[in-house]
Amino acid sequence: MLKRPEEETEDLFRCPVCEVYMKKTEGFICSTCRRGPLCKKHKVVRSTECASCVYDRRRKDLLLLKGEEINLKSFLRLLQFIFLVFAVFFIALRAGLGDAVEFLKSSFIADGLLYLGGIAVFGYIVFYFILRIQRGKIQEIESEIRKIEVRR
Repeated sequence: MLKRPEEETEDLFRCPVCEVYMKKTEGFICSTCRRGPLCKKHKVVRSTECASCVYDRRRKDLLLLKGEEINLKSFLRLLQFIFLVFAVFFIALRAGLGDAVEFLKSSFIADGLLYLGGIAVFGYIVFYFILRIQRGKIQEIESEIRKIEVRR
């Protein structure tokens, strides 16, 4: 049985990104930008978005994480400074300068230096590990972006 010419050719669509022809059932429409139908080459695995949308979203996430990393580094520098200040005061008290310097004579300052310095060290350790976790996330997103960049 012969098919009529209009039955032989299915509706073919062209991918707007790479201009490859495909059947309508082979393509997809991005749920974010509504471009489509796009070929499967531009679909990100386990997502309904195209590679460009995922790439843009991950770049924004990366920029936010890098901004947070800068803030964490600044806070760590502040904690280092606080620790050094309290370490200098603690050494000055142990060296006997507490009698010569007026504000070191206060019992509150003399008693609290060890605790305040310890809190600064503890805070530094906690935020150092937070920064390490942040760097791991940044590396993960960068590798993900490199993979998506090829499909874009």
